[in-house]
Amino acid sequence: MDAAKRWALILMGGGARGLAHVGVLRVLEKNGLTPAIVTGTSMGAIVGGCYAAGVTAETLTGWLGGLSADDFGRKGGAAGLFKRPKNLFEYVLVTNYKNRFFGKFGRDKGDAIEATLKSFVGEARIEDLPVRFACNAVDLVSGREVLFTAGPLYKALRATMSLPLVFAPVRMGGMLLLDGGIVNSAPVEAARAMGAEVAVLVDIHRPLKRLPAARIKGPLQVVQRTIEVASAASFEERARAADFVIRVPVDLGILEFSETRRIARKGERAAAAALPALREAVGAEP
Repeated sequence: MDAAKRWALILMGGGARGLAHVGVLRVLEKNGLTPAIVTGTSMGAIVGGCYAAGVTAETLTGWLGGLSADDFGRKGGAAGLFKRPKNLFEYVLVTNYKNRFFGKFGRDKGDAIEATLKSFVGEARIEDLPVRFACNAVDLVSGREVLFTAGPLYKALRATMSLPLVFAPVRMGGMLLLDGGIVNSAPVEAARAMGAEVAVLVDIHRPLKRLPAARIKGPLQVVQRTIEVASAASFEERARAADFVIRVPVDLGILEFSETRRIARKGERAAAAALPALREAVGAEP
């Protein structure tokens, strides 16, 4: 067997599908496989950024299972106007909607999503994380991809997850930042630039299928479809740049967070099946 190699884990964006990354990390953690580098986009960046900051796969798994009243149920107001979230990720969406709703009536409480992300990772800075990390966003001002390799982690995560029409864009240093998946949902090149000898991509993309016009009813569906089309156009080339791919088939929309544990289990099964080949690819002992 080859000597152990410096390897990177690349976690794609994909909204709810990105929760499959939790299952992948769970298998890697159980088997003593720790990447030297993690790069991610959108939900992949949130999962990967928390992991790089020291949040264990077990803790990430716990976040999928529900919310205690002590932790989250007492936050916010007028809960009766909104459905009660079933898990942490639905909580983030509901909090966002609450914040926007009350902001229209002069009760703007600031960026609730940024505050939530900060509660996950604290004041951690990307350059100080135990595992090297990077995530991306797209700047609407310049039209270019922006790569975060330093600075406050929570701010980078807030930028990379800014899905159009769902979350407000982030203003930062003259830039107006949106979800990195718009231009690059699989930052393999970033991992290479950070010194990865082996790039391991977790592929959660949903192959683009013909969609009846009747199902594209409103602005949100239009934006979601636009992102899917744009991502599909560039994904195949980026996937070919990876050395090893763990394919996780998850046929769900980006906002379908109702079955979080089932999504994570799909990631577990795919990672477990790929484990022997992955060990060989990264030069890890069996």
